[in-house]
Amino acid sequence: MPTGSKKPSIFTDFRKRMRLEWHRIQKRIEEKKMVYGYKFSLTEKRPRPKMGLRRIGPIAQALYRQMYSAYADGDIATLSTICTEGLLSSFKARIAARPHNERIRWTLHRFTRGPKFVSQRIAILPLSGSAVRQVIVRLQSRQTLARVGSGGPGLTEDAYKQPDEEKAISEYLVLQRRMWKGEEEPWMIWGTTEETTSIDTVLEPHTNPTTGQRPVINRAQSAKTK
Repeated sequence: MPTGSKKPSIFTDFRKRMRLEWHRIQKRIEEKKMVYGYKFSLTEKRPRPKMGLRRIGPIAQALYRQMYSAYADGDIATLSTICTEGLLSSFKARIAARPHNERIRWTLHRFTRGPKFVSQRIAILPLSGSAVRQVIVRLQSRQTLARVGSGGPGLTEDAYKQPDEEKAISEYLVLQRRMWKGEEEPWMIWGTTEETTSIDTVLEPHTNPTTGQRPVINRAQSAKTK
C-alpha cells in the first residue's frame, strides 16, 4: 500500500486519497477480526496463542541474515529449514545455475533502521485447529555483494573478483507461520514483496501487475495441507 510521498495528495486528489484511507481502515478492521479468531476461536488449547508482534521484528532480522548468508554459501540444508517450498525451489535453481568455480560473498554491514511491522493476514485451513499466518516486515540495511572465483586451473580463489559497492537496501520480508492441529510451527520465510505505489493496484483484488504475484492472503488460503 502506498506510503509517504507515494500516497495521493489530499490537496490535489482528495477523492482518491479518501478512498485509500478508507481502504486502509477496512483492512485494519479485517486484520483485527482475523487476529481475534486466531487467538480465541481456532483452538481450545491453553494457553491461547500469542501474536508476539514485538518479537517479530528481531525474528525477521535474524532470518533475513541467515537466509542470505546461506544462499551466498550455497547452503541448501539451512535454507530448507527456514524457507517455504516455493522460495526454497527458487534458491535451489539459482544456486545450481552458478558457475562451478564461482562463490558469492554477501555482507550485511548493519540495519540502518529498526524493523517495521507492516501488516498481517491469517487464513483458516479446513483442518480443525489449523491456519496460516503471514506478516510483512520492512527491513532497511547497508549491504555488499561480491562474486569471487578461481578464474581457471592453478589460480587461487581470489584470482579475480567482481565486487559491488556498499548499497542501501530496503526489502519487505514476508514471514509465514502455520498452526497445525492447534500447535504453532516456527516462523519461516515465504519470500519478499514490494510496496504498492498505485492506489488502483491497491483497490484491485486480483494479481498485482507490478510483481506478478497473487495477494499474500490468497496465497495463504491456497496452501496445501499435509
